[in-house]
Amino acid sequence: MAIRSDNIIEKKIYCDKFDAQNVSNLSLFLFEDHYFYFAKDQNGKVLAIHKQSYENPRSLNYRLKEDRLYQLDVRTRVYNYTSPFSLIPGPFFDSTLSSVFLFFSKKPVENSMVYDTSLESNNLHLVGSIRKGLADILSENKSEISFHHGATSFLSYVLKEKFNLLSQEILILMQKNHFYLVAFSNQEIVLFNKFEIGNREDILKYIMGITSQLEFNKNYFRLTIFGDTLLHQIDKEWISQYFRNINIMSPIPNIQYHEGAEKFQNPGVFESYWELP
Repeated sequence: MAIRSDNIIEKKIYCDKFDAQNVSNLSLFLFEDHYFYFAKDQNGKVLAIHKQSYENPRSLNYRLKEDRLYQLDVRTRVYNYTSPFSLIPGPFFDSTLSSVFLFFSKKPVENSMVYDTSLESNNLHLVGSIRKGLADILSENKSEISFHHGATSFLSYVLKEKFNLLSQEILILMQKNHFYLVAFSNQEIVLFNKFEIGNREDILKYIMGITSQLEFNKNYFRLTIFGDTLLHQIDKEWISQYFRNINIMSPIPNIQYHEGAEKFQNPGVFESYWELP
């Protein structure tokens, strides 16, 4: 069963011998019109996946409250992709000022909860937010729950790989209506942002603008693309007309599946391969 990130039909995938009593923790990935979560055993191996669409915040609240598997009182991580974010260097970060840091990106909405995730041994902090009412619903019956911006998994992966990077690198994660872009110069992050896109020419425009701004050599720098490239008709043949050093790939996985659940793994879904460690 193939699952694409733009598929809004409800999907439930379980391994053949699934027992809710074996669930030790959950990871919920919350997008603008759908969510999915992993149910894992005590070894962190995925037992089951549940994917569900929703139409508006009210229907999301209802679906989550009626989801018996999600309501288990186990350690839970929530990755929120619908929030603005700010990436703050560790030496300047102060958790009491998280709301101020988020203003660098966008003013938080009223009645929101601001959170942060430390990356690279506290060298960086990714700050995001979530509606307090939704956070309360997600936290019901949970003794232990943590909130993270959705981009933390992608950032954790590229930071892990940074010592394998060239002196000029751009890495991109494609999603439904936007993409995340990280640029490295001499193995240090010089840019991280999210860009809205309508077609593949948009991504080309942004990459060309950023390489010019950063004074990257288009014949030398390496461009690596993850995620749902088919949705925007991005392939190596097309993009090779503009740049020379290109990879379109899936991440080296840190997620393991029980038999039957591995059918969820799909190159278009970055998080089916890699999650924040």
